[in-house]
Amino acid sequence: MTSTVEEIAALRGTRPATYQDLLRLRGFRRLFLDQLVGSLGNWIGFAAVSVLAIRLAGSAGAYALAAVMAIRLLPGILFGAIAGALVDRFDRKRLMMASDAVNGVIYAILPFVPNLWSLYALTFLIECVQLVWAPARDASMPNLVPERQLGNANSLSLISAYGPLPIAGAVFAILAGISSTLEGSVPFLARYPELLALWVDALTFGFSVLMLSRLELPPPPTTHEKVRLGLTRVVDDIRVGVRFLRESTLASSMTIGIVIAFSAVGAVLAVGPIFVRDTLGAGAAGWGIVQTTVGLGLATGMVGGARGARGDRDRYFVLALGAAAGTLFVLAAMSSLAPAAALSIVLGILCGASWVNGYVVLQEHVEDEFRGRTFAALTVLSRLGLFLSLTAFPILAGIVGADHGIELLGWRIDLSGTRVALWLGGAMVLGASAITWRGLLRHRTTRPIALALVPRMKRPRGDGVFIAFEGIEGAGKGTQIERAAAALRAAGHDVLTVREPGGTPLGERLRDILLDGGTGSMQPRAEAMLFAAARAQLVAQVIRPAIAAGKIVLCDRYIDSSVAYQGMARGLGEEDVLTLNAWATQGLFPDLVLLLHLDPEAGLARARADGADRIEREGMEFHAKVAEAYGKIAVDHPERLSTIDTTGLDEDAVQARVVEAIERALRDRADDGDA
Repeated sequence: MTSTVEEIAALRGTRPATYQDLLRLRGFRRLFLDQLVGSLGNWIGFAAVSVLAIRLAGSAGAYALAAVMAIRLLPGILFGAIAGALVDRFDRKRLMMASDAVNGVIYAILPFVPNLWSLYALTFLIECVQLVWAPARDASMPNLVPERQLGNANSLSLISAYGPLPIAGAVFAILAGISSTLEGSVPFLARYPELLALWVDALTFGFSVLMLSRLELPPPPTTHEKVRLGLTRVVDDIRVGVRFLRESTLASSMTIGIVIAFSAVGAVLAVGPIFVRDTLGAGAAGWGIVQTTVGLGLATGMVGGARGARGDRDRYFVLALGAAAGTLFVLAAMSSLAPAAALSIVLGILCGASWVNGYVVLQEHVEDEFRGRTFAALTVLSRLGLFLSLTAFPILAGIVGADHGIELLGWRIDLSGTRVALWLGGAMVLGASAITWRGLLRHRTTRPIALALVPRMKRPRGDGVFIAFEGIEGAGKGTQIERAAAALRAAGHDVLTVREPGGTPLGERLRDILLDGGTGSMQPRAEAMLFAAARAQLVAQVIRPAIAAGKIVLCDRYIDSSVAYQGMARGLGEEDVLTLNAWATQGLFPDLVLLLHLDPEAGLARARADGADRIEREGMEFHAKVAEAYGKIAVDHPERLSTIDTTGLDEDAVQARVVEAIERALRDRADDGDA
């Protein structure tokens, strides 16, 4: 079934978002390269630190390695909430740069640590610093990419995080080989065999700092305040974040679902090698095969899951989790390697799809003010769940033992500890799916229900063309509409000009209400519905008949104005405003939208020269949000919206560009008709 969002996108003439479009965005491309190279370095560093721990510990290497793993989890458990408060209050770009710079220095000096305790301390510090970087990245993503590209962005982000793992292993092996061949000529490397790998890792952090320094990010909503980092303020921020998660049904249910799913993954990681060795009889090589198949599945799920879910990501998340639980149940029942490996691919696909869509849902629905704390809470709880799973499931498997089973209908069912542990992991994933589904149902009953599905009636019959002019206050829309109309009439076209709100007796009365400064403060939802009401009357009474009669309709503002002003600047949300207006207009969208770009300060000064209406009296912060919203719409929908930068141009120059764009649209329409 087609979702409302998809139907609206079809009506607007938008094409599906692609990875190529995403990577053309300079900001995201820099963040992606930063994470890709940084993840490669992190995995190289992970291997190098493991070897370093074993070298320093001697015969107790296994215990030292276990201690390093435990220490890596502790900072998230202890300080995750504080990291979230920092991300929401301070400049995220600077936090990420500082994190990368500190980690680069630490990895550069790691080869020279004198003992295990020094290694433990630096490992702890690495994770503390990294704790800030991850939620800062996740919270910044919606500021770098259009909303419809969040799924693709998270797919590439997760791929950049886990994809370099096999490459890092090969690089580490090469660097270790180089160190061994140079022992004779460079004795220093014999003393510090991890040196090359750790220094390569340090260089990757330097590259990350360079990429981030060229990244443009808006400051968090709270940075306009004068802040002093005190314990009281941090505790207050944490308290607010906890209250938000508790009160936000969607955020809390999605977070719980992701955390439980991660905990179940911990069960697989903890008992998987034993299961493969004892139950499947495949040994260490078999575990490597299973790891590889799960990894391939994860990559496939992360890429395909984001594109397949589209507008129903929350439901997709729940369904993928439920299917993953069923797959894990069946996988645990296997007794040979081949079917287990095949099921591992399916399990990886479902887990990858659920994770990427879960992250996108949180990014789309959590306000920017709380996004850092939300993702920090997700990080903390996920790490805690993973830590508990890595500890509890092996203990459970050991308690149950290996030689247990029951007879059922002449069949002996193996109930070994590892199999029971995996089944329990599957039950946890199923529980996560149920909890999330219940939360989503509650969320849907507490949020405004869409007025109706977008009607099938879209365009009236006729050869008319519908062109809308958009822009901030004072952008010159009215002037350019009249000039364009005169030029088109001179060329022999039948042209009708209309304005919003207005154009009908009802619309003009609503215009007086909406723009009259004496109206006073107006609730954003009321404002959005009044604009939609005026628009509905204009479309039905004027625009549709004109298109049917073959006229060119030039409209001063249309649906994109409501999206920019009420949807984004007022905070009502693009989806709800689009649904309302698609319903009100019976799915009529322009053939072309011309966005006249102008700096909001210059435009507002021009608009206020002859007096200011209620909208024009809004503060500069509001109008800056409107300008930013128009910019996002232009980036999101370049195929239907043409931007004309009017900065520094006189009216004649702007008119030339406007007429050129209209003539091009008329030619394209004529070519489509001939085809």
